[in-house]
Amino acid sequence: MRLGYCGSIEQAAEVKAAGFDFLEVNVQGVLRGNEADDVWERTAPDPAKLPLPVEAANCLVPGAMPIVGPSRDFKALQAYIARVTKRADRVGIRRLVFGSGAARKRPDGVSPEAATKELAEFTRMTGDACAANNVVLVIEHLHKGETNTLNALGDCLSLCRQVGKPSVQMLVDSFHFALEQEKEQASLDLKGTLRHVHVAEPSGRIEPGAPPKEAGAKPFDFVAFFRPLRRIGYDERVAVESAWTRPLNEAGPECVRFLRDAWDRAGRA
Repeated sequence: MRLGYCGSIEQAAEVKAAGFDFLEVNVQGVLRGNEADDVWERTAPDPAKLPLPVEAANCLVPGAMPIVGPSRDFKALQAYIARVTKRADRVGIRRLVFGSGAARKRPDGVSPEAATKELAEFTRMTGDACAANNVVLVIEHLHKGETNTLNALGDCLSLCRQVGKPSVQMLVDSFHFALEQEKEQASLDLKGTLRHVHVAEPSGRIEPGAPPKEAGAKPFDFVAFFRPLRRIGYDERVAVESAWTRPLNEAGPECVRFLRDAWDRAGRA
């Protein structure tokens, strides 16, 4: 298992010192798909000069570019995704996370069936662009407080299977998993499709292992969360996507030890 940190390129040295293996960045901050190539090239990161590899990126589509509904501009989305995927390959990014809750929200007046069709069309197009650039798109389930489409792992898996492309796979996130009260079977069903994992304490969305912020909340059971992932043979990237209760140089090493221990215990269970 490779353990990552969701943050900025400027933090790379500190993230490495804390014991993480890779960095996951924000598409809007690094790949900037709405920026012309000549402008992007002036500040494009050089992976050879980074202290830590950048292997994943999230926040794929900005909210101002709807994927669903009458305001969708599919040609603009195609051009945007073409730039993002090409730049991802250039930087060394191998996972693009399709969360983008605002962009994929189903507007009033749009039927669930129409939204599903448009989501599939976008995912298929993005999968083709990813395949051409050595990248895998991973579909992220988001809880109902963030969007009204693809809230359950099963919904995301159905989309993944409908698209049917090796370049389109799945992500599981402990935060959304807990808020949507998913069951272990939902994780087991990801066998053969799971290619990325996000983790955070559901209470307060803080770093794994930190005491819950909410009164009466219990720490999340990461051993139980990891157990089905180990059972289906997952052994790829796990990225911490959370707020931090203390400075990274203090909390980071503790979080790394906590997660590696939970991962090892889940494998022995």
